[in-house]
Amino acid sequence: MALSERSVDVKSWIWTKDVPWTEVWDGIQKNDPNGMFTQTSSWLGSYKAYGIDYELLLKVEDDQIVAGFGNLIFKAGPFLAYICPWGPFLTSEAYLQESIDVLIQRAKSLNAFCVQVNPSVFEDEKDTWNLLFAHFRFERGKIFRKIYLPTDFNLIELKEGKDSISDPQLLKSFSENAKRNIKAGLKISIDFHEAQTLEEIRAAYECFESNAAREGYSIRNWRDIKESLVDGVSKGNYQILLAEYNGEIMGAIWTANGGLMKSYIMGGVDRSKGDLKLGHLLQWFSIKNAVELGYGFYNISVGGSDGVVRFKKSFYPKAKSSIGPYFLKLNKWKFFFFISLFPVFEKNKRLAAFFMKLLR
Repeated sequence: MALSERSVDVKSWIWTKDVPWTEVWDGIQKNDPNGMFTQTSSWLGSYKAYGIDYELLLKVEDDQIVAGFGNLIFKAGPFLAYICPWGPFLTSEAYLQESIDVLIQRAKSLNAFCVQVNPSVFEDEKDTWNLLFAHFRFERGKIFRKIYLPTDFNLIELKEGKDSISDPQLLKSFSENAKRNIKAGLKISIDFHEAQTLEEIRAAYECFESNAAREGYSIRNWRDIKESLVDGVSKGNYQILLAEYNGEIMGAIWTANGGLMKSYIMGGVDRSKGDLKLGHLLQWFSIKNAVELGYGFYNISVGGSDGVVRFKKSFYPKAKSSIGPYFLKLNKWKFFFFISLFPVFEKNKRLAAFFMKLLR
């Protein structure tokens, strides 16, 4: 890619949250390998609970989106940051430099002190991007701790060439332990169905909350995540699968669609009725759904306790990493002040409120 000094035609770019554009954008993010679930309107909108807005920054030609970003707008008093969790989306590399240029221009027009971008590219393609970001004087690193920027993936391959893998082939690709648990679980009379109503989605989230409490980790409050979950399920951006045994909901799993793959977000099972093999079964049916959608991969995700990591490894996923996030300082004094003091304010809301009043 040759870097140029040509001017950018900003008239071909729009910023919007209008429904017709978000619907098209969500479809692109789900069904293009350049997409990601963190770019869907449902995921971007989930940050609303934290007071973070979002917009789509799109290059449109002949009513078609040919490049773009889904950007979060973080604002706290005089501090505003413009953040892309995964992007840009490009139909051609020819739009790459222009996209970054417009991203910076839009951030400046909003009076942002910083712009953060998490390139939609993996390690084997990093040379071109390193050159590009050096040109624009970006630095490597993550600024916002609470905003998820995907970098590491645990991928289960779902295709052989252009053809989707069959159930027997898929099962054969797992460890003996995973195969045994799935086969044993399939012999138990368990009903698996998708959550559609608010009541079903709430019941699923109660499974996640119980699991988190039992295992000692925290998840988002139901009040904060409810709107995003309902929205994501209704738009097909998320799938929430319930496992019901003898009329009781005993487990659930939440996955998100994006980048021609399905990504595991969280799950939870109730073991009070014995070992129903629900952990492996919920993953199995979610993986099968990814195959049905024609996706090439299932991202079983990284991290967790030692037991969770062993569980994920039983599916023999292959690790893959992106090149990671970059940021650009647009106002060095505000950037320094934010990085130095914001972690303190996060822990002391009263102090933060007092400080923000002084700066109004």
